[in-house]
Amino acid sequence: MQANGTAVFYHPEHIGRGIFFDGSRAREGYYEISYNIPTTRAEITDFARLAGEIEKRLGKAEMYCVEEERAFTSRELEQGIEGFAVFSRKSLNQFCGNKEFKSHILTLARWPYTLTEDKVAAWEACTDLSDFESTLHGLQARDVYYAKPRLLQKNDTKEIGAFYALTEECESIFPVRADGFLNLSELKVTEGVIQFVLYSEQRVLEGMFPYEQFIEELNRYDVRKFDADHILIPPMTKADLENLAEKLRGKGRLA
Repeated sequence: MQANGTAVFYHPEHIGRGIFFDGSRAREGYYEISYNIPTTRAEITDFARLAGEIEKRLGKAEMYCVEEERAFTSRELEQGIEGFAVFSRKSLNQFCGNKEFKSHILTLARWPYTLTEDKVAAWEACTDLSDFESTLHGLQARDVYYAKPRLLQKNDTKEIGAFYALTEECESIFPVRADGFLNLSELKVTEGVIQFVLYSEQRVLEGMFPYEQFIEELNRYDVRKFDADHILIPPMTKADLENLAEKLRGKGRLA
C-alpha cells in the first residue's frame, strides 16, 4: 500500500494486469477499484470478489461504474463475469488487430510487457482468454529483477542518459535497447550506460560501459528472449561479471 492510500492488487496464483485500489478517501466512505481492459477472466472474478468483500465490510455499499454510467450490486458483478470476460476478449482482439501501433505494450501487475509478433497474431484471433491468462501469469510468476534505468540529464547539453546496473547471482530482465523502458514521457535518451554490482562484496566493479556493447557481449551467455523488447539474463557469477567487464574495457570504457 502506498502512502497515499493506493495499491495494485493481484492474485499470486494467476497474476494478470492488476486491480487498482484507491482508499485515499476512505474517511468519506469512498473507495475506488478498477481493472485494465483487456484483462483475464480470473482477474475479473477477483475484481468482483474484492467488490463484494468491500461491500461486506462496509455493511452497505453502492458501486457505480463510470464507463457504463450505472450502479451495480456485488451480485450483479458476479453474475456479469462471463459478459465482462467476453468484452475483455473482444477488446484484446481489437488491440492486437490495430496495425497503427509500432508495438503492442500492456502494463501488467508487476511490469510492462511488449507483445511478440506471434502473440499479437494469436490474440487478434483468439476466441477465449486462456492463453492470454497463462502467458501473463507465466511472465510475472518468476522471482526476477526487472531493470529500470536511472535517468540523468547533462547540465550543458541537456542530453539524457539511461544508467543501468546488473547484480551478480540475480536473474534479470533487461531491455534490448537502452531506451527500451516504458517511456510514457517520450524522453529522448542519447546514451545508455551499464555498471556491474558485486552484491556479495557490497561494491561496484570499476567501469561504466556502453549499453549497446553490453548487449552484444551477452550473446556469449545463456540469454533468452523475454518479450519483444526485453531479454532474460541468467544469474551471473562474480567471475562472469569480471570477465564481461574486462571484455568491455577492451572495447573502450566510458568516463
